Amino acid sequence: MELFNFGGATAILEHRGVRLLMDPWLDDGIFHGSWVHFPPLGAHVEDVGRLDYIYISHIHEDHCSLGTLEKLDRNATVLVMGRKPNFVVDFLVRNKLGFKDIRIIPPRSPVLLRPGLVADMVEPDPSDAMASAIDSALVLRWDGHVIFNANDCQPHPAMIEYVRSTYGRPDLAMLPYSGGSGYPSCYINLTDEEKCAERDRIREMRSGAFIDTVKALDPKRVIPFADQYAIAGSRAALNEYVAHPATPAAMRAPMARAGLADRLLLVNSGQRFDLETGRHSPEAPYRDYSDEERQAWLDGINANHRYDHEKFEFASGVPLERLVRQARGRLWGYQEANHVHPEWMLVLDSPEMAQVFLLPLGSAEVAAMPRENAVEGPFLRIRAPRTLMIMMLLGHVSWNIADAALFLDYERVPNRYDPVVYFLLNLLRV
Repeated sequence: MELFNFGGATAILEHRGVRLLMDPWLDDGIFHGSWVHFPPLGAHVEDVGRLDYIYISHIHEDHCSLGTLEKLDRNATVLVMGRKPNFVVDFLVRNKLGFKDIRIIPPRSPVLLRPGLVADMVEPDPSDAMASAIDSALVLRWDGHVIFNANDCQPHPAMIEYVRSTYGRPDLAMLPYSGGSGYPSCYINLTDEEKCAERDRIREMRSGAFIDTVKALDPKRVIPFADQYAIAGSRAALNEYVAHPATPAAMRAPMARAGLADRLLLVNSGQRFDLETGRHSPEAPYRDYSDEERQAWLDGINANHRYDHEKFEFASGVPLERLVRQARGRLWGYQEANHVHPEWMLVLDSPEMAQVFLLPLGSAEVAAMPRENAVEGPFLRIRAPRTLMIMMLLGHVSWNIADAALFLDYERVPNRYDPVVYFLLNLLRV
């Protein structure tokens, strides 16, 4: 069995002529022009070739890119976890991609795809509202090999227990070691020194979670997987503060300290690894990059790189305040139906506007005030260009993706993360 690595969460597992591609993203400029591959790709969509199966874990573009899917083998069967609503299935149907079949696999319901190949899906941590709504993990039992791909799902005790009790010790675990978030890069209430301190704290926390999962899951080999990207364009300077390292090689030192260095697997983009012989092809050491090398590489591509919302402007007659009020009414309906009323204020701020909009999450009120006026906490102030703000309120750009793209500036008082507030923010659209 061979693993052919492209980068990020995209790789091919091939065994006895059967080929399964995971989470296709091979085109740059996703998330409305923000994300590009880093480390740079050493293999491209033209190198994919014939496919039997395509696993799509969830709807985010770095796992399900339309620009990549349009160029893939239509004879492949797409594997998706069963859930309602099913955003991946809706996406595939809406875009009329015409794959041979879409195989929906309910969680914890192993399916025999062909002799010797069993596929199973595992649901994310139910305490993570966003992940629970969209994400999935994959388990394969393939002629005696057990492969576990958690992609963006942070493995939780119930997931680990299910995999171990049902399938035993994985031969290969593909685990998250990082993540994509606007914190601390985009938080203007933090100094540069505080951003660096928070960046380092989060990296340490995530590497610790990676080590804890390796110890609990006990795979023979583990590859730090997914979330390999950089922010290009006018916001590229914020890469200095992002909490994900420049490359998966950042896990070398933590794995060594934990006495697990012999299990760490690093595979260059465009390189194969044979699980049975333990050999790379072509034989070459892993190409590591520093944060400084990442920035230097980005400087070479940023000159003509623009985001979608930088390519045009909405006319002044587009009624931003009306959109805010309509979106607030829709969100309030959800809050009332689900009895969710956190004691936070959302402050919507576009620098081109003379006023900001105040949306207390404890009431249906919408107020406007001069943007220079002080706001009493607790509040989350979100600053975005007017065109982008309109695109988010219309639902053309999700707040979650704008956050991952580092498009938004935040001020958070107090500086305390409340996942409910961010979940509700993603429902703020007309």
